[in-house]
Amino acid sequence: MATVIAAAMGGVYALTAQAAVTCAPSVFKRQMFANTSFSGTPLTTDCDSAIAQDWGTDAPAPGLPDDRFGVRWSVTRDFGSGGPFTLTASGRDGGVRVYVDGRLRIDLRGDVRGDVPTPGATAVLSPGATAVPTPVSPYGPTPVSPYGPTPVWTYGPTPVSKSVDVTIPPGRHTLRVDYVNRSGAAEVAFTAVPQSRAGTVTPPSPR
Repeated sequence: MATVIAAAMGGVYALTAQAAVTCAPSVFKRQMFANTSFSGTPLTTDCDSAIAQDWGTDAPAPGLPDDRFGVRWSVTRDFGSGGPFTLTASGRDGGVRVYVDGRLRIDLRGDVRGDVPTPGATAVLSPGATAVPTPVSPYGPTPVSPYGPTPVWTYGPTPVSKSVDVTIPPGRHTLRVDYVNRSGAAEVAFTAVPQSRAGTVTPPSPR
């Protein structure tokens, strides 16, 4: 039988990867993978009341690597009468993607150098940090692919965040947040805040 550990604070319930996990309404199911492709069986599965994690340079759970891991949160909740919501995601040393009913709404990524944020994202330097210009190649500019930029999952250590306004219809809908860490300190946050309090949904809030 799986061992269940109830945290004293924060509403987090940890179970073995093999256990069938059922979370309370409006609580995220969190799955942690020892890879960045979310493939195979999650190493751990638990319930998380909010997405607001700062793991630093440590592994987020025993058995996971310090770098190159993936964490997926998902929840199906009642949005009541629906309406406009502001979705906000942020992260460091990885990539964050937010889906509503399977449709990609936020895609925080950088380019292959890992130092240019996704268009529309806001980069914020850490206190005391200094922006370093991208070096110019002595061989001239890199040719531009006719197929557009190659999507990648990584950006540099500079925190990146993005907000989008989404109108969610009444009733039950599924939110999914994927985060991958490449290297360095791992940090991720997400909120869904109603622009009008007409709906009955309670958005996740940082602990």
